[in-house]
Amino acid sequence: MVSSIVLPIKKVNSLVDSKISVEIKDEGCKFEGILVAMDEYLNLHMEDVIEIRGNAKRNLGTVVIRGNNILSISPIN
Repeated sequence: MVSSIVLPIKKVNSLVDSKISVEIKDEGCKFEGILVAMDEYLNLHMEDVIEIRGNAKRNLGTVVIRGNNILSISPIN
């Protein structure tokens, strides 16, 4: 029996107040910003967000990303 399994929701919860990158199900669109809060459905509340599509970037400010649209979440150092 493996006792060191970390559930994805706990891993994402540990990233609150950190800068993250979120890839969504929209032809390579990514968001980078600070994770403020999340819920049990992995809906994310982020601030200081930059949307990245290819080489184009734009500032969005505060966003909420619905959990079922997320492909990946990763920390930014």
